[in-house]
Amino acid sequence: MVRPLLASTLAMALAACVTVGPDYRAAELAPAQLPSANATTHDAAAAGLFSDGHPVSSWWAQFGDPVLDQLIQRSLEANPDLWIAAARIDEARAVFSERRLDLGPHVTAGAQQTRSREPLPDGHAITEIDSVGFDVGWELDLFGRIRRSKEAAFADLQANRNDLQAVQVSVAAEVARNYFELRGAQKQLDVARRTLDNLASTQRLTESRWQLGAGSQLDVQSSLARIKAIAASIPQLETNEALFRNRLSVLAGERPGALDALLQSQPTPAYAQPLPIGDTTAVLRQRPDVRAAERRLAAATARIGVATADLFPRVSLQGFIGFVSGDFSGLVNGDNKAWSVTPSVTWAAFDIGSVRARLRATEAQADGVAAEYEKTVLGALEDTENALFAYARMQVRLKRVMEQATAANRAAELAEVRYRNGASDFLTLLDAQRTALDADDALAQAEADVNVGVVTVYKALGGWGESESELVASNP
Repeated sequence: MVRPLLASTLAMALAACVTVGPDYRAAELAPAQLPSANATTHDAAAAGLFSDGHPVSSWWAQFGDPVLDQLIQRSLEANPDLWIAAARIDEARAVFSERRLDLGPHVTAGAQQTRSREPLPDGHAITEIDSVGFDVGWELDLFGRIRRSKEAAFADLQANRNDLQAVQVSVAAEVARNYFELRGAQKQLDVARRTLDNLASTQRLTESRWQLGAGSQLDVQSSLARIKAIAASIPQLETNEALFRNRLSVLAGERPGALDALLQSQPTPAYAQPLPIGDTTAVLRQRPDVRAAERRLAAATARIGVATADLFPRVSLQGFIGFVSGDFSGLVNGDNKAWSVTPSVTWAAFDIGSVRARLRATEAQADGVAAEYEKTVLGALEDTENALFAYARMQVRLKRVMEQATAANRAAELAEVRYRNGASDFLTLLDAQRTALDADDALAQAEADVNVGVVTVYKALGGWGESESELVASNP
């Protein structure tokens, strides 16, 4: 009669299972309205910068730079931040597996031997009890505590998966940004060295004119001062170049200096094609940090259910099946078969105040996570709008700086001809050369800024990743 009674009791208990606590429903996100996605609203010169074409997953390939491709590929394989994020996914997956297994009984095998000595009126008695078998423990999830724990663990796992994608986006963007900053620094260094060579030629000319009586010592010293000023700027430019090279090596999981041979100076033009950015209204579904924040809100909501379930009794079963005997030699014998079932109920009946306090704390934590989610959404919109706006203005600036550099270099050439012919003084030539140097330096920086602007746009758009439907699967 015990077995039918036990079975019917379990059936009724399981049928009565409820899941307490709030059910999570993802908030509906309004489409992102980004005015700067249409650059014509700011300047006619910026028209046509963006296209509706969807960016390829490896957006950096659009630059057509094999060195950049190699650097990003190596970084996505060897960057320590990615290893850390991957380890967190493994940890979250293990926690989720444990929570899922908590829904069923836990079975452990064990053996035990107990020997005791008891005093008797006429001496003493030694008692031996040996047992071997399986212990079973099972908490009946009548109020959804374990199911809510599983739900929270799965949401945490999804959040960590999105965190990994966010790190991938950040690493690729950081590599590309430092790469273009490096190329800009190398071009600035090249401009300074070429200017130094030109000034050395001008210095010889001023000395010759002075020796022939056509010039002055002022011209000679002014030219020399300019040479020293340019020479003094070169060590700082060399330092900047070294810093970017070392940073790229570390991002690729190498020691500083390991990639110096790969990062030798080479021309890197500014990106000059329409930038495919796809549907910017869906940016909030593309960004992995927004998806991760939403999953953490789901986990926090599920934990409210875990805390709510503590207001109700916990029902569990403890059982044993095996062999028990007073003689180890005959332990595994049909006559020594034994089993036991021990139902138990625990309830914080006289400590409900503490349970309610923990529930209020959990609800407050969920409110904080919700605020973090809203903050992440607003930050994503801000990042994207700023990136699109800045990129449009960088393109306009590049066009104007290119025009300035062309005019400044032409002016410097004419000033040198006039100075050689005695038609203008040296200060005019010196000012024209200074203007040309500043324009070439600004052009190098503007070209690097445009390329960095492309990187910033794709980072703000979320880089690349799985579709939303793949990330919100029911179970892994």
